[in-house]
Amino acid sequence: MRKWNFKIILAGDGAVGKTSIRERYMGKGFQESYLKTIGADFATKKIEKNEEQITFQIWDLGGQDSYQSVRKSFYKGATAAIMVFDCQDPKSMTNLSNWIEEAIEGSNNGILSYFVVANKVDLEESRRVSRDVALEFCNRLEIETGIRFFYCETSALTGQNIKETFDFLAYRLLLANNIKDIDPPIETDGIIDVKEAMGTKQITETPAGMEAVSRDEFDELVVKVEKLEDKLNTLQTILKQIVNKLK
Repeated sequence: MRKWNFKIILAGDGAVGKTSIRERYMGKGFQESYLKTIGADFATKKIEKNEEQITFQIWDLGGQDSYQSVRKSFYKGATAAIMVFDCQDPKSMTNLSNWIEEAIEGSNNGILSYFVVANKVDLEESRRVSRDVALEFCNRLEIETGIRFFYCETSALTGQNIKETFDFLAYRLLLANNIKDIDPPIETDGIIDVKEAMGTKQITETPAGMEAVSRDEFDELVVKVEKLEDKLNTLQTILKQIVNKLK
């Protein structure tokens, strides 16, 4: 049996659920609160796939800006990156552009596989980033970086797509190391190849009659949507107060 060691980076803004994802995958279950990760946290897990024994070294990087200078060194030797955002927080998604730049630089472009993960999808009522919006964002990341991205939606609370993500990641990493005689994971419905999902033409060029949207314009749109939603929430609160007074 051949043995493999793969260093996996969990990256993204603070409080998006990186530690919860790691703990769920490690089999420790979901906890309602965690201390903020200081710089980076580390855990290992061994799995077997066909005749291959895989050890995942999972590095959970602190998302706060104060750790930026410290965490760059942790990308060295990484073979895969799981970029996590909170589907309730559009800014945590657009910030992934910065995280990916950091990963490329810190790993000296050595990362073989990238996943973008929308976490906390169990909170359907407060969700603010749809799957279509997230896929379009990943599409633009592919255009800008030339990196192939896989996308999935997870819930550390329910366990949705947590194991499936790591199983598929193991499969992709073995393929990247020219191991061809392996069976693909059985459950892959929740894993989306962005290039296939968006279509080759859409990835490589902007449709006729449509202007490309820059990252700054996309971020500005996100801010406008946030302000509008804040106003709507305030209006909703006022209406509830009026209704309660009329009762």
